[in-house]
Amino acid sequence: MLKRPPDLAFDLGKMHLRRNDLAAAREAFQTAVASGHPDWAPLAAAELGDLLNALGDKPAAEGAYHVAVDSGHADASPRAAYHFGLLLAERGDAAAAEAMYQRAAESGHPDAAPRAWINLGYSRAKRGDSDAARAAYEQAITSGTGEIARLALSNLAYLLRTEGDTDGLKAAYRAVIDDWPADQALVAAGDLIQHLSDAGDLAGAREAARFLAESDDPALAARASFDIGVFSSMLGDAETALTAFQRALDSTDAEARTRAADALAPIYHERAATVLRETDWAGLAHAQGSAADAPVMLADLIGDDADDRSRGIDFLYSAVLHEDSVYSVTAPAIQVVLGALLHERTDVSYARAWLSEPQPLRLELLNWLHEVIATAAWQSAAEDDDALTPADRAAAAACMALVRDIRGAAAAALAMAETDSVAGAATEVLAMLSSLPVVSG
Repeated sequence: MLKRPPDLAFDLGKMHLRRNDLAAAREAFQTAVASGHPDWAPLAAAELGDLLNALGDKPAAEGAYHVAVDSGHADASPRAAYHFGLLLAERGDAAAAEAMYQRAAESGHPDAAPRAWINLGYSRAKRGDSDAARAAYEQAITSGTGEIARLALSNLAYLLRTEGDTDGLKAAYRAVIDDWPADQALVAAGDLIQHLSDAGDLAGAREAARFLAESDDPALAARASFDIGVFSSMLGDAETALTAFQRALDSTDAEARTRAADALAPIYHERAATVLRETDWAGLAHAQGSAADAPVMLADLIGDDADDRSRGIDFLYSAVLHEDSVYSVTAPAIQVVLGALLHERTDVSYARAWLSEPQPLRLELLNWLHEVIATAAWQSAAEDDDALTPADRAAAAACMALVRDIRGAAAAALAMAETDSVAGAATEVLAMLSSLPVVSG
């Protein structure tokens, strides 16, 4: 038989592997191993161990791995030790597996060592040695790169969570977020948000989301802003929630905008219900006198049938806003209208006698908001108009104080819009608000 040089035998083995000729690959690797060459023999032994293990010949695989491990070869020995550890763990010999993982881990091999540290950590955690497991995972994080380091961090996070060590969890992620490249740090921050959210640490999850919200990736920043809004809502911090949702609504990311609009709707609904319930309506006035009838008329905006909704719209134009004037009832009425604007019952067609065809009720509400804010802005700016009473000016100021809320609701309506007319009306409201000093400055 023609004797092949060990390097040629090794290369033939690799070629046969690529061609899936496993028998020929086995023979070629065995030839290289038998050569006893200080480089090619251990490299071939490591490959042969992997091949035999895949073929199910575990005893023969162990023998090949032993040859590679005992060689001390800088590349073959740690790789074989790691794979030998996997084989031993599969067989149930945890102590022997850990010994092999330890050998591979301490080698400093760029690929085998961090993988071995991960498996060593897992094995230690499984037998209850949490401190040793944590140390192994930390070694893997330090020595590994990319997905390997992230896997190690994820395993460490799971260990810390099971022990209830939320502070340790945060510290582990903060360390890598500060040190890792920006793209990997963003991924780690996303993982941390999920871990903290699952652990019930909403304040911690919100803080991690703030890191993502500063990303240069517009979509990532928008979705993080949405998360901040959700966590803030759950924490009872309505103002921060509204600011975060508004940032998501102002983005160009369609998913973030839609989700923010859906999240804002119940906030506005609850505010509207509170205003309807707690406002002293009889102490307010509209164009026709006492506003004692306002809560019933405003509630009609989301009434059960078209007649109710039509009556509510008539009330807005005939009493709440009338002949270019706003009244003391107008500001609280705006808050109710904002709740109605994002209510599912206003996402319907609306027929009026003077309309050639039905139009969305949401469009009517947006048009009214546009008109009422334009009127309030004029009424606030008309300093030399002697016809305006202090009550008129106070009513206008109360309306202008709601510009931020109107902007949020209009942006949400734009994100929800399914017709060009509603989208156009919402855009016009936003454009007008942006031109006001209270918004732009």
